[in-house]
Amino acid sequence: MPSHHAPIKEVLGQKGLLSRSIKGFEYRPSQLQMALLIMDAILERKPAIIEAGTGTGKTFGYLVPAILSGKKTVISTGTKNLQEQIYFKDLPLILKATKRRVNAMMMKGRKNYLCLFRYHQFFSASSPSEPGQSIIRKRLEEWMATSIFADRQELSWLKDDDPLWDAISASHEQCLGSSCLHVDECYLNALRRSAIHADIIIVNHHLFFADLMVKKGGFGEIIPRFQLVIFDEAHGIEDVATSYLGESLSTNQLIDFARDLDKETRTLGRRHGKRLRDQAGSIVVGAEDLRALFKGLDQKGRITDEVWKVAEEGPLRLIREGMGHMLGERGSSSVEESDHLKALFSRAESLYRRLQEILSSRNGNWLRWYEKRKKTLILHVSPLNISRDMNELLYAKVSRIVFTSATLSTNRNFDYFRSRLRLQADVLEEIYPSHFDFGRQTLMFVPKDVPQPNSPRFCEAIANTIKKILRITSGRALILFTSHHNLDLVHQLISKDIPYRVFKQGDAPKTLLLEKFRQDTHSVLMATGSFWQGVDVPGETLSCLIIDKLPFDSPADPLVSARIDSMRERGGNPFLEYQLPSAIIALKQGLGRLIRNSSDRGMMCIMDKRILTSGYGPAFLESLPDMPLSRDLEEIGGFFERAP
Repeated sequence: MPSHHAPIKEVLGQKGLLSRSIKGFEYRPSQLQMALLIMDAILERKPAIIEAGTGTGKTFGYLVPAILSGKKTVISTGTKNLQEQIYFKDLPLILKATKRRVNAMMMKGRKNYLCLFRYHQFFSASSPSEPGQSIIRKRLEEWMATSIFADRQELSWLKDDDPLWDAISASHEQCLGSSCLHVDECYLNALRRSAIHADIIIVNHHLFFADLMVKKGGFGEIIPRFQLVIFDEAHGIEDVATSYLGESLSTNQLIDFARDLDKETRTLGRRHGKRLRDQAGSIVVGAEDLRALFKGLDQKGRITDEVWKVAEEGPLRLIREGMGHMLGERGSSSVEESDHLKALFSRAESLYRRLQEILSSRNGNWLRWYEKRKKTLILHVSPLNISRDMNELLYAKVSRIVFTSATLSTNRNFDYFRSRLRLQADVLEEIYPSHFDFGRQTLMFVPKDVPQPNSPRFCEAIANTIKKILRITSGRALILFTSHHNLDLVHQLISKDIPYRVFKQGDAPKTLLLEKFRQDTHSVLMATGSFWQGVDVPGETLSCLIIDKLPFDSPADPLVSARIDSMRERGGNPFLEYQLPSAIIALKQGLGRLIRNSSDRGMMCIMDKRILTSGYGPAFLESLPDMPLSRDLEEIGGFFERAP
């Protein structure tokens, strides 16, 4: 046994410190093996890819070697919930059991922290006589007097969607930086100073890649330099990296900025104030013309050369000239800058830079695309291949990188994951299957009499089957859809015909829907997209998972279709190299909602018979745990009647 394995076994072994110190701690051989592999990777300065099935205890599996290594470590997660679980629950348990002292901290995006400049700006502009205003301010001031970093999460009395927080926190564009009057007492600066001395910093993927871009631009850093990074929920890295390595700009951002500028310049001298207001007006007109240009097009799509040419010569030119002239005014000695105006000029510089990035010519690895949300149009430019940036910004600078998730492999290998993140180096890798007994705890059901998903009768047919299933399971179901169209249609067809409460995505915030679903054991939750992962509902409430179709990414998505075209042009097979493995990982994520502990029992119903009839069906089945398969509705009742 290598000497560096002994300390790991002393903590995670069958009679180790954790089993002796933590009530109910379960020794898991796969957890120990995972920790040993990570320690090998740390010492050998190699990346590691680890799939740790549900129930492996992967958080302890990577925290223990990170602590014992003594390396300055960043742990990047997919969600804030997991950040908080690690910081408030898992890490303290390990440190208490091992009697070690580690300086750990959690960092989130800047909008999670109160901005003193915007706080004072908001309350100085609002009327003290407004109902409840003075009470709210008093509560905030009492909190600020004791809070170290003014993290919004500490305000349990403030609702998730309360507009107050948006008014007293700052985005990157709204931050005044070193020119702010409150720079010395700034909570975010205090957080960053503290991070310099931390041994372990817990962030999320969005903040991690935002930091990479800040460092790339030479504007400083958010996260201090580190020696080891561990990506938990690593299956989501490519999407997050793609969004941050590209650029985006919305018409609402431009219009909101222009209106704020117009309001602020009312206090300036007549001549210069009017010039700035005229330029703000040009920006608004350009943004509205830009939105009108895309009216009648799909909600999301690639920007054609013809549309782009019209946009460049018309609305985008108007916006660029308005922004350029406005920034030129900043150099005028007769324009006296208030703190508010300084903040607006900083926003203008950021917006102008992003506009220039979108307008700059790009090679074939970049895609210009748009999406429409409510009353705004968003322009994007995104990389189709993130390998160059990943190599330059991450792999070349940090050799110790661990990627882990419950869903990274397809067909029991990491070829797909490695190809998407362009991991060319010598990598340590391992798959640790879940120790749950899927043969006993689960059943897979695929109906016989449902038509192919492209049939016009598909939604009506699966609605009838779902109603029968829900009567057998007494509700207790999460129904996941691959499109809002199918969700809306099936909801319409079943909601009035089943005697259980039905919750639907969009009717309330996600956290509220999940809480109601957990509390009402026999309820049904119908959802798409974001509910495929990160949903934790152990116990009887989620006893049945129903999936409408195999979760292939929609070719209508501009990034998906562009990646497919790019692969074809290179002579590759986009279906086998990209679409199929991506769908397999999504399906595995869905299954992960069903069994959360060793006492859970549940059934996964797949309404898409292609999993059994198509040539690619076995690729899905071989990537899932071994589960009994049924095509008979009567067997479902028997499964739930059997004793656990």
